[in-house]
Amino acid sequence: MSTKPHWTAIVAEKKLRQAATIPKEWILTNLPPQDTLNVIDFPERSGLLSEKEIEITNTHVEGLLGNLANGTWSAVEVTTAFSKRAIIAHQLASFYQ
Repeated sequence: MSTKPHWTAIVAEKKLRQAATIPKEWILTNLPPQDTLNVIDFPERSGLLSEKEIEITNTHVEGLLGNLANGTWSAVEVTTAFSKRAIIAHQLASFYQ
């Protein structure tokens, strides 16, 4: 008999560890109902992103590079904005599984 954990236990443990890495202030409490079919605008409505972060994450790459090059936005601001948006997407995807 194998002493290896079943793959479902491994997945559950990895999901718990992953969830623990999300900053608590980035945890969404206002997810849309599960029967909502279109959540394309949810990141903007979630309340997690500031107006500046919405602007950053909606800007095309040429604009991002220009604003980084001229110092309008810092690398930390851009990285944080996209990280928060990715966390929103991850929480939505996990919620609808």
